[in-house]
Amino acid sequence: MKTRNVRKRRTGFSLVELMVVIAIIAALLAIALPAVQQMRQTARNTECKNKLKQIAVALQNHQSQFGCLPKDGVNGWGYAVNLLPQVEQSPLYQQINPSQTTLPGAVQPGLTDVSLSVYLCPSFTSDPTLGSGFGRLNYLANSALMNKKKMQFGDVLDGESTTIVAGETTSDRAWAQPGTASGGGVPNQGAFGSKHGSGANFVMCDGAVRWINNIVDTNTFQAMFTIASGDQVGSF
Repeated sequence: MKTRNVRKRRTGFSLVELMVVIAIIAALLAIALPAVQQMRQTARNTECKNKLKQIAVALQNHQSQFGCLPKDGVNGWGYAVNLLPQVEQSPLYQQINPSQTTLPGAVQPGLTDVSLSVYLCPSFTSDPTLGSGFGRLNYLANSALMNKKKMQFGDVLDGESTTIVAGETTSDRAWAQPGTASGGGVPNQGAFGSKHGSGANFVMCDGAVRWINNIVDTNTFQAMFTIASGDQVGSF
């Protein structure tokens, strides 16, 4: 009687095949991860621009309601406090009551330590609360517009489309405290800067949000913070 050689059916991968599959997966991940990270950063940058747009709209609404922009530093409070009703934080504004109270030196639990999303850049991953306990502010206003009483966008004679009203900062600032600055260099070398890369987002007086790169001419950048100097703003 003849015997038949019966081949056993192989199940599973050999070691070599498994290593090839792992290598392919690793290569695909190496290609995909930077793209995913770039997509996430792009989404954060877009969200950051939307927050600056919200601040610009809040400033315009404040001017429409009160006839002027909020003055930074009144009773010790920052401009961002006076915008609370315009960024859907009316209850917090009423509790703080900045027109009748002075900013205390110590944080007020449940008030000045509150983290407000509208004032936080999504790419800034540091603690939303400062070491002092105050809630963080990632957006500084133009001191030329916010450090004087009764200022309006109509006072911007150098051109609203080329004059900055607010921009990103990575410095430790609190929304309850004064929050203005002038140019002081180019983005990421002075008060203004971001975690998005080689530049920062800014919102102009006409409400347009612009990305300004670090390589912008210093004189051009400084001219964007003046409101009635008659200086010419170059390309940016």
